Amino acid sequence: MMNNQQKTDNSLLNYDYTVSCISKNEYILSYKEKYYKIGEFVYQILLEGKKANSLEDLVICLGNNAIITVASLKEIIDTKILPVFKSPETALKEQTGGFWMKRQILSSKNTAVLARPISFLFGSLFYPLFLILLFFNVWLYYKTSDSISNSSISQAYEILAWFVSYLSLFIIMFVHELGHAASAIKSGIKPRSIGLGFYTIMPAMYTDLTDIWRLSSNKKVKINLSGIFIQLIINILIVSIINLTDEDLVQSIASKIYFVNSLLIILNLVPFLKFDGYWILSDFFGIPNLIPQSDKMLMDAVTIKDPFDEEDNIKKTPLKQTVLTIYTVLRVLFIATTIFFVFAFIYSSFLKSIILIKYLPYLKLNFATTIEISKRIATIAVIVLFTRKYKKIFFNIILKKARWYKV
Repeated sequence: MMNNQQKTDNSLLNYDYTVSCISKNEYILSYKEKYYKIGEFVYQILLEGKKANSLEDLVICLGNNAIITVASLKEIIDTKILPVFKSPETALKEQTGGFWMKRQILSSKNTAVLARPISFLFGSLFYPLFLILLFFNVWLYYKTSDSISNSSISQAYEILAWFVSYLSLFIIMFVHELGHAASAIKSGIKPRSIGLGFYTIMPAMYTDLTDIWRLSSNKKVKINLSGIFIQLIINILIVSIINLTDEDLVQSIASKIYFVNSLLIILNLVPFLKFDGYWILSDFFGIPNLIPQSDKMLMDAVTIKDPFDEEDNIKKTPLKQTVLTIYTVLRVLFIATTIFFVFAFIYSSFLKSIILIKYLPYLKLNFATTIEISKRIATIAVIVLFTRKYKKIFFNIILKKARWYKV
C-alpha cells in the first residue's frame, strides 16, 4: 500500500492528446486541434504515457527505448511537454496568418459540399495531369500572346475591364481554395473552412487545413499544388473565350482576367512568401519552419552566436542543409530586389504626383485628367497604408531581432 502512495503521478493522463508517426522520423502531436512536430523520444513518452498510471510505470513501458530515471522523465514532461499543453497557441502556425483582416466565409460543411464534386481531379494521375496542364499553359501563352494583348477599346471601357478583372480575383481565389479543399478530401482529411482576408486593397483567401500535418509529404505537396492546378484549367477556359468571341470589350476583360490569373499562379509559386510555393518547398524537402530556419542561418552567419541560445534540435541531412543554404541566399536576393523595386515605385509615384500638382492649373478638367488624378490619389493612399503597416514590422522584426552588437 505504501509503495502505491509513493509512486509519482503521471500528469500526461490529465490531457486528451493524440500522437502519430506520419513517416520515418516524422512524428506529430495533436492537442486541441493544434499540431506540433516532435522528436522520436518525446513521441515514445507520449505514446506510452497514455497507458501508464504513474511515472514509474512509464519508465518500465519505455523499456529498451531509453535508459532514464523517474526524476529525469518528470523533468522532461514538466519542462518540455506540459508547457505545450498549457499554451496551445504556440502550435505550428496555420497557413492563414499575416492578413490585415480575415473572416470565415464558408463553413466546413459547405466547403466539403462544394469541393467534393471536383475531388476526382486529385487522384493517382494528379502529377502527370499537372505537368501536362503546366506545359500546355506555357505553350498556349506563346501561341496566343499577341491576340491576348491586342485589344482596342476606349479608356472608359478599359477602366471597366480592369474593374471587372479585380472583381474576378475573388472568384479565382475562391475556386483556387476549393481546389485545396477538394484535394484534402481526396487525401482523407476534412477541410475546416474557407476564409477571406486583405493585404491593403488586395484580397486573399485561405483554407483551414490544420489536419494536413497528419499526412505524408507527398499528399501535402499535392494539396499545396491543387489550387494552382485549378487556375491552370481556368487559363485554358479564358483563352478559349478570347478565341471564340469577336467582341472587343469581352476580349479585353478576358485578357485582363487571364493576366491576373497568370500573375497569381506565378506569385503562388514564389517560395519566398508564405504562399503555396513556400509550403510546396517546405513539404517536399521536409524542412519545417523554412523562413524561420532561413532567418536563423542568416543571423548566425552575420552575428556572434549567443552562448545561451538553445541548439537546433531538427536534424538536417546534407541535402536539407544545401537546400536551406541555397534558399537563404536566393531569399536575400529576392528581398533586396523587392525592396529596390518598391522604393523605385514609391519614388516614381511621388514624382509623378508632384509633376501633376505642378501642372494641374494648366490642365483641362476632362475625363482623362480626372482618371489621372484619381490614379495618383489611389496610388499615394495605397503607399501610405502599406508603409504604415510594414514600418511596424520593420522595427519589430528586423531591428529588434538583429543582434549586430552581441558579444
